Amino acid sequence: MITRSFANGFEVSDYTQELITIPNTWGTLQQLGIFQSVPVAENTVIVEEINKSLTLVGDKARGERANVGKDYARKIRSFFVPHFPLDDFILPTDIQGKRAYARPGEPDNLAEVRARKLEYIRRSHAVTLEFARAKALTTGDIYAPNGTVVGNWFTEFGVTQKVVDVAFATPTTDVAGKIEEALYNVQMNIMNGGVMTGALVLCSREWFSALIAHQKIAQAFQYYSSSQEPLRDRLAPGLNISMHRKFEYMGVTFLEMNDQYTDNAGVVQRLIPASTAVMLPLGTDSFVTHFAPANKFEFVNTTGEEAYFFEYPSLKGDKIDIESESNFLSIVRRPAALVKFTMS
Repeated sequence: MITRSFANGFEVSDYTQELITIPNTWGTLQQLGIFQSVPVAENTVIVEEINKSLTLVGDKARGERANVGKDYARKIRSFFVPHFPLDDFILPTDIQGKRAYARPGEPDNLAEVRARKLEYIRRSHAVTLEFARAKALTTGDIYAPNGTVVGNWFTEFGVTQKVVDVAFATPTTDVAGKIEEALYNVQMNIMNGGVMTGALVLCSREWFSALIAHQKIAQAFQYYSSSQEPLRDRLAPGLNISMHRKFEYMGVTFLEMNDQYTDNAGVVQRLIPASTAVMLPLGTDSFVTHFAPANKFEFVNTTGEEAYFFEYPSLKGDKIDIESESNFLSIVRRPAALVKFTMS
């Protein structure tokens, strides 16, 4: 396209195709479906923990009745749902005298400005949810960076996270034994009657690379194959997880996660911290995200949605306010079943 030169008003230049840079919206945890989404109608969530117990019954002489059962123990826990608002506004000066994006011959318009701002807000809420879920899995912390809600699932449930260090730098390290140690801990602590469809390890790129390069694993990875391996080959068209590698070994799925986002301070935050990995059970009800309703009269006592968007035009016609919010709490209901891997 030929347009007026920005350097000289009496000259023309060729306007080439626009270059659009878009931050990666990975959404790996959302796609994996690890967390169940459960709406609630209040700003607090109550979790009743019922500890069902079993016992081996000892024998007695016939007619003797000395073995006595007992009722299940239970605890009540209450958690406040963090509130995540994100607002913006549109002024006439955002449109007046501005040309449209990527169309040098056309003026900008309200519909496109609104669409850009809503896209930014929606994507920001999505990545916040993703990061909060990752935080719960990797550290057990409730994500509320400004401290409006403080909590840690390991502390709340009175457990210490199992940590397994794998000495990848040592050729003789029994990597399979380390994996088995972690898997055993997951199996013993799901405490849901034994229902578990598999185990998944979310790996940082350093940990995954060290795993597949280790002397005792490299050959298994080299000959690891299946009918379709888009994740291993980094070729997953149409999926946000296309840059992740996958490896199945000993019945456990290892998934490399490169996901990272930038916070308000401009600091890059990785979902899986460097040189670590976390093993978790699949097919259980261990991970739940509760969504609470918006802080508006019209949504009082209604079940929550993932995100809310509101638009308020000024009566003076000089401003349009855009408000949004997401209210959610991601709970790790069985934190003892999470195993953290480190490397040395």
